[in-house]
Amino acid sequence: MVVSRYAELIAPGEFVLRSEELSHTADQLLIRITACGMCQYDGVYYKGIVGETPTRIGHEPVGLVEAVGDNVTGFNVGDRVTGLFAYLRAFAEYGLAESSQLVKVPEQIPLELALGEPLKCIGTILRAAQPELGDHVLVMGCGFMGLLTLAGLVGAAPASLIAVDIQPKRLALARSVGATHTLNAAAPDFLAQVEAITGGHGVDLAFEVTSSALAVELAAKTMRRGRGRYVLAGWHGEPDTYTLRNFTTKGTTVLSAHPSFSLDEMDDMRRALEGLYRGVFPMEQLITHRFPLEEIQTAFEIMADGRDGYIKGIIVP
Repeated sequence: MVVSRYAELIAPGEFVLRSEELSHTADQLLIRITACGMCQYDGVYYKGIVGETPTRIGHEPVGLVEAVGDNVTGFNVGDRVTGLFAYLRAFAEYGLAESSQLVKVPEQIPLELALGEPLKCIGTILRAAQPELGDHVLVMGCGFMGLLTLAGLVGAAPASLIAVDIQPKRLALARSVGATHTLNAAAPDFLAQVEAITGGHGVDLAFEVTSSALAVELAAKTMRRGRGRYVLAGWHGEPDTYTLRNFTTKGTTVLSAHPSFSLDEMDDMRRALEGLYRGVFPMEQLITHRFPLEEIQTAFEIMADGRDGYIKGIIVP
């Protein structure tokens, strides 16, 4: 048994720290959480858009195995792990896990970079629709998930790899990650620029990673006629207006590459972690902020308004 501190969201926009006693069963492992990523999905709880308070959040943990149940095989005390454990309870010092929820992290990877849950989501997004040789590919949105998606597309031999955002610093980062072109979505001639890049052909494959209805529609307007592939990867949990003719008149194939799209989430995570090991994903560039558990209130305030060059933050208990 251990005493674990954790953050509880007691009202929209307000955290307090509490403590609990945790004991693992014979079928569980006790994990000391060394870092947990801050996700924009946590942010919708923080803002009160979904869920009820009081509640707990956090679902991107990594850590060290502290204790192993008698029935558990394949793991030892001290193993470095990530996975789908402590779901919406991971802003804490400790968490409980089943062995099926865990993946070991190679020693060569800094543990705080091995955020298995978002990397797993990137695996699902990239496997939803892969570029073919000579495709024109567009990534709408250069936040954390958009930049990881972009990184995973580099080397796939596209005719163009177009990164789109409205923040110049993020566009510069996208260029460093490997975009062949960077465009500001707010430019009045945005669609003309896409037409010029693609030689009037339009985009063959688009990844939307913004959660914005305006961005969804703008990306749809760039598509070619005739079975272009469009991957929805942003979170669209709030009602909004979408003009479907932007998709239907061009015969676009739309894929919703969210966690339920995956046929095997742990396999997607394994593949993504192997990509991290090979240097595909520049996590060290994208994790821009680190906060102790005591500063989780400040951390979410910074994430909510994106100030101070925020791309991705982690809570380090």
